[in-house]
Amino acid sequence: MSTPGRYRLALVAALAASPLGCAFFTKGDPVVIRYFTPETLATRPDSSAVAMAMRGVASDLRLGRVNSASYVRDRIAFRDKNFEVGYYDELRWTEKPEAYLRRALGRALFEEQGVRQIISGPGPTLDVDLDAFEELRFPRHAARMQVTWALHDDQQVQHEETFTVERPIPAGASGPNAIAAAMAEAFDESVRRIVTRVTSAMSQPTAP
Repeated sequence: MSTPGRYRLALVAALAASPLGCAFFTKGDPVVIRYFTPETLATRPDSSAVAMAMRGVASDLRLGRVNSASYVRDRIAFRDKNFEVGYYDELRWTEKPEAYLRRALGRALFEEQGVRQIISGPGPTLDVDLDAFEELRFPRHAARMQVTWALHDDQQVQHEETFTVERPIPAGASGPNAIAAAMAEAFDESVRRIVTRVTSAMSQPTAP
């Protein structure tokens, strides 16, 4: 065998023995991405019920910014300890969680509750921050969602609140479907709580 041939053979053998060579010459199992949504398949309200609600409600509201913490994104997150957050490589939300929250709030406020939506001009504005949206794995197994909402006008914040909703993941249940189901329960409860608190705050007279 010629010298160049022996050199190439030695190089291939060295590559195969190294971790990089193992990854290059062996084909691992492909990562299958699975997508989930926390939105439940609920029945939309009929137009007559919405019309009745709109006749009885005289509140106007602008849905302002709906943001999320920088770590809350389409990859499904989990928290093992108080300060450590990780992500599943193969589990994703179909959209960023704040997109679900904005859509659900708009539907609940303007369609189901009959609140009149402000498009332009002055009026009360609702801003929402999604502070946490994750699977809690320690010290208890639960779905966790934390939200901060603020109702304000052009001059001052009238009402502000931060709350956390947790829904347990049963001990016998495991896997992404159990996580998504518990997250959906926490999501629905959080939306209901925001809508209830905001509509209640809007019905209160503004302090001078």
